[in-house]
Amino acid sequence: MLLPAGDKSPLTLASTLIRELRPRHLLSSVMAGTVVGLLEITISISFGALIFAGDLSAFLTNGIGLGLIGGAITGAIVALFSTTPGTLGGSQDIPAAVMSVVAAGIAGALSFSTSGEVSFATVAIAIALTTSLTGLFFFLLGTFELGNLVRFLPYPVIGGFLAGTGWLLVTGAIGLMADITPSLDNVGLLFQSDVILLWMPGLLFAVVLLTIMERFDQDMLFPGMIVGAVALFYLVAWIGGNTRGQLSSQGLLMGPFPDESMWQAMPWTELRQVDWAAIGSQLPNIAALVLLSTVALLLNATGLEVAAKQDISLNRELRASGLANLVAGAAGGFVGYQQLGLSALSIRLGAGARLVGLISTAFCLAALTAGAAFLSLFPKMVVGGLLLFLGLEFLKAWVYDAWFRLPRVEYVVILFILLVIGLVGFLEGVAVGVVTAIILFVVAYSRIEVVRHEMSGKHASSRKTRSAVQRQFLIAEGHQIYILRLQGFIFFGTSDRLLNVIRRRMKEAGGSMVRFVLLDFRRVTGLDSSGMLSLIKLQEVVAAQGGVLFIVDAAEEICLQLEKGGLSNGGALRFCGQFDEALEWCENRLLEWLGQPLTPVPQPLMQQLSAILPEAVGLERLLTYLERVEAAAGEHLIVQGEEPESLYLIESGQVTARLEHPGREPLRLETVGSGHVVGELGFYTGKKRTASVVTDVPSVLYRLRRQDLARIEQENPAAASALHQLMVQLLSYRVTHLVETVKVLEQ
Repeated sequence: MLLPAGDKSPLTLASTLIRELRPRHLLSSVMAGTVVGLLEITISISFGALIFAGDLSAFLTNGIGLGLIGGAITGAIVALFSTTPGTLGGSQDIPAAVMSVVAAGIAGALSFSTSGEVSFATVAIAIALTTSLTGLFFFLLGTFELGNLVRFLPYPVIGGFLAGTGWLLVTGAIGLMADITPSLDNVGLLFQSDVILLWMPGLLFAVVLLTIMERFDQDMLFPGMIVGAVALFYLVAWIGGNTRGQLSSQGLLMGPFPDESMWQAMPWTELRQVDWAAIGSQLPNIAALVLLSTVALLLNATGLEVAAKQDISLNRELRASGLANLVAGAAGGFVGYQQLGLSALSIRLGAGARLVGLISTAFCLAALTAGAAFLSLFPKMVVGGLLLFLGLEFLKAWVYDAWFRLPRVEYVVILFILLVIGLVGFLEGVAVGVVTAIILFVVAYSRIEVVRHEMSGKHASSRKTRSAVQRQFLIAEGHQIYILRLQGFIFFGTSDRLLNVIRRRMKEAGGSMVRFVLLDFRRVTGLDSSGMLSLIKLQEVVAAQGGVLFIVDAAEEICLQLEKGGLSNGGALRFCGQFDEALEWCENRLLEWLGQPLTPVPQPLMQQLSAILPEAVGLERLLTYLERVEAAAGEHLIVQGEEPESLYLIESGQVTARLEHPGREPLRLETVGSGHVVGELGFYTGKKRTASVVTDVPSVLYRLRRQDLARIEQENPAAASALHQLMVQLLSYRVTHLVETVKVLEQ
């Protein structure tokens, strides 16, 4: 959809334009449209002269006509369909510069015997096809919503581009007023007495504008100053006795421009005369023009977003420019798109309205059909002063103000891009900006700590609940299990740091060997070849100590990448789908190495409870209230969602609490064995079961029903007290372990 944001139909768009015709908005829109229209005419004329130069100079008038028709069409369509009212479109410098190379190449490829009509037709068709191809490319990018790719450019890169745009506006304005293209070679000419008088008044006008507009914010102030500047110019000229001819001969007025119409229909009927081989030889340059125009359009739109201080749909801007160039291509116009400088000027004039672009278009059409001689009445110092004002605004914001707002590294990036644009060229500045963006990304991303959390088996345990003796052993020897929860992308900027972290941990362990290293890949998005090499080195380091390296919770594509890179599952390296499963395996091996049986020797429940509460009174009486239950493997003791009618004390066997969802594998929450209790939380809170409890092996349990608890509390307070002490003791272990784990995660 190409209609502007908020415009649901052509009728709504029409009503928007009608509202802009109200006197309150009309005057500022007319003033802005007039200024912008005059500037757009000048831009189109300069681009026409740039492309139709040398052997093609005989067709300069027609070339200017193509520039004006392209600027008019692009200006109208962008004005109507852009996201932000006041956005202006027109012919652009980057595609014009590349197109001049294409035109010169085509003219050079044509033989000396080729007639002038064939030369013009070939170049004109090449321009039309290039504009159409660019429009199609823009439109497809916007349709498939690929415009947001430019938002990956860092803020200082955008700032450097805006500062460079300001510099180009300043140098272009001085060149316009002094009739000299400023460069390092001729900078001395600008300060000659006769030349400095041409551009110094415009500079003073720009400085006055900048100073006043910063202190006062009124819509009519800016247009009033423009009218006042024109009136002051002619007043001084009248007092000095200067005629219009004298002012023009002194280079103080715009022009001179041709009086005749510059419109000529596209030579589509002369396609047979076109030298297609000459056009074909320029296809690489045409492709470069399309790509560079795309980057420039997105940069302009992003810069306009900053200048207008509101969000802009880049995809909508691409579609609007795509449609504009498709239509302009049919008429033979130059490549055009959103103009950052003129759009900012329109907004700065207080005329953020679509009518501004239509008024500007009307000026282009008037110059196209009636000639542009009337432009000779407009003082260069006013046009150049406006451009200087806008350029100085950009430079002030991104060179002076940025010094106080941005970190020094980002500020240096802005200056560097500005320096490249000023000394080398705009295209080179854009290239430097892209390279700088990549470097900034790599540097910033490499600073992100790849290790999210670091802990040992002392503070992290599996969901397999152990006996008191096993817990003590695992806490004492838990340093042999080293756990790293990783994050982000493991590449050359972070992989070596990961390897050094693990090496340092093993060195700090000293005589306490690290047997197991668990790398949690759940938050890892990918890795490159350098990350692969670091993992291979890590495997060798762990294997040298007789340990095992675990890759846990890695995505399937990462596992395939690791296997292709030479890291196969087995031996000193193991892939594991779940972190809890890998941690339980390590705990089991550690207990085996320490001589601890994985399955405790069966003991009567009374003996187990006495070990937990050796001084408790009433334990024997408590057992008389419990119901002995023998359950087979796979039997549900507790069903998720049911009312909590009982809890279970485990004498022997093993049970697992798990979350169950239809169509999905159950998620293990906790596995417990003898000497533990299950179902106590729901039993005490009275809330429905949040998980199921299933026996893993044949088990013997003792069940306490809710009605039995009330009977115990009434008949035997000592037994009830022993029960509550037991629950507190078992829960305190879980809470203590949880607090220790949280402390580690906060480090």
